[in-house]
Formats: sequence, structure tokens, C-alpha cells
Amino acid sequence: MLDINMKVNPSFFDDECAIVFSFSFVRESKKIGEAIIYTCEESGEEEIYAIHGEQKEKIAYLREFSIMEEYHESSMRKIQHFLNIIGIKKCINQYNLVY
Repeated sequence: MLDINMKVNPSFFDDECAIVFSFSFVRESKKIGEAIIYTCEESGEEEIYAIHGEQKEKIAYLREFSIMEEYHESSMRKIQHFLNIIGIKKCINQYNLVY
């Protein structure tokens, strides 16, 4: 795996009830790209959760991904590892990235 560093900058959006994570990636002090992930509760089935008192699953949406191609896999693994640490197991992306 390529040795890249990841920096995470979180933001909270009240109106969307979402936490947005901005990721920047650097290798040998050179910027190789950025990604933005929105996290929120998965929509739907609200009544079922309210009746049973269960929490809805948190979900992540990859909204922007502008990283040099040779670093796609490494950076997505780092993002997925971060999401797993904060308890998010599902990440939807429109870029058909495999990690």
C-alpha cells in the first residue's frame, strides 16, 4: 500500500442534520487529492424504529472524490477505516470505487 497521509476536517450542518468530513491526502508533502463525505441517518422506516426504540443506521455518501488515480484504492481504504472507527459501515459512492 502506498504511504499517504490523511487529514480530516469535520463540519456539522444543522439544517441537514449531517456531519460532513473533508479529507485531504498528502504524500511526501505533496497534495494528491481531496474527498468529501456526508454522513447522516439512513432515511425510511422511521415508524418502525420509533416503535421498537432502535437507532437508525448511520450512512455515508461520497460526494466529491478528486484524488490522483494511482492513489484511489489507498485513499478509499483510509476513508473506510475512518468510517468504521466512527461506527459507519455503509458508504455509498457514485464513482464506482472499490476498496
